[in-house]
Amino acid sequence: MLQPSTLKRRLVTLLEEFKRARQSWSNLNDEGLTLANTLVNTKLQERLTDNLPEWAPESNDFIHLNDDHSIPDDKIIALKESLQQIVEKMAKQLTKMKMQILQVEFLLEEACESMGDEIVYNNPLYLSCSLETFVEFSVIIFNMFTQEMDLKQKIILSLELELEKQQFMVILSTWLNQPYIDFDKIIEFENICKIEIDNKEEI
Repeated sequence: MLQPSTLKRRLVTLLEEFKRARQSWSNLNDEGLTLANTLVNTKLQERLTDNLPEWAPESNDFIHLNDDHSIPDDKIIALKESLQQIVEKMAKQLTKMKMQILQVEFLLEEACESMGDEIVYNNPLYLSCSLETFVEFSVIIFNMFTQEMDLKQKIILSLELELEKQQFMVILSTWLNQPYIDFDKIIEFENICKIEIDNKEEI
């Protein structure tokens, strides 16, 4: 039979792992933005050098050109590969989140079988929130990252296109802001965890 103390310890461990995966995702997102920005600037510079006679003289102020006015193809290829590797690492973090969510949901089912639905859904696990509350928040947050992962894949494809500078800027802004992730909701959840769970188990 699942004991309340065991339930609490297992939940804290899963929530800590879930938070670490989110933090790793955030770090990778920053790395990816730097690479995506470099890739965009390189593509624009390549376009400028390819059409240099057609561009107005003031266009040279838009971006710094190499002395030989050439962009090695392998530089763009390397940037694309590096960016793809970042997205793959983000996908691995998402997979970790999925496994953690599955374990949290299993923990909910196990608690229901051992303690009964009334205790799991209506009684506070720590101070005021039930186990169901922690599970629901976790699932909502995971779904955000799932949608954002789909968007990241679309952004990668968009960076392959020949777009105007302003369109590229919109893409970079989208990468930075991660529109599917509700950061206020995440902060709310993390604050609940800090309040509900003993400081020694703070996540």
